[in-house]
Amino acid sequence: MCDVAELYETANSAASMGCGCSYELYVQKLTREIDLTASHLTPDEAAALQEYARQKGDYAPDADEGHLEGFCCHGIEYGCCPAGCEAPEEDEGESEDEEAARIALNEEIMAEIEAEEELARLSAISVRDAQVLDRISSIRRRLAA
Repeated sequence: MCDVAELYETANSAASMGCGCSYELYVQKLTREIDLTASHLTPDEAAALQEYARQKGDYAPDADEGHLEGFCCHGIEYGCCPAGCEAPEEDEGESEDEEAARIALNEEIMAEIEAEEELARLSAISVRDAQVLDRISSIRRRLAA
């Protein structure tokens, strides 16, 4: 059986890297790390890890995708985000160039997030495939013996 506390601490360390001061971003990254780690475990071990993470309090698979008023999508106050997120100004309209640049940046960020999620998905599939192939090999060895 796996040590869920050790797996949680490994996921916690990975999630802490690059999250800056944003608790919301940390929670998103931790949840993603826990789910990725759980995808490599047996169903019972995965459930134990996710329950342990829930008890620790920062695991939020059902977190609402919305964000708070005055904060960008990264959970950081407008004007303080290292990604350059600025509060939308109601009085002044964006110029076409600024809007195009903002849209391009958002598309770039979304593409990066989607690529990370696809990589995690493919990694989980690869691990499951390896487990199936290992099981097939062990059955073949038993039948050959």
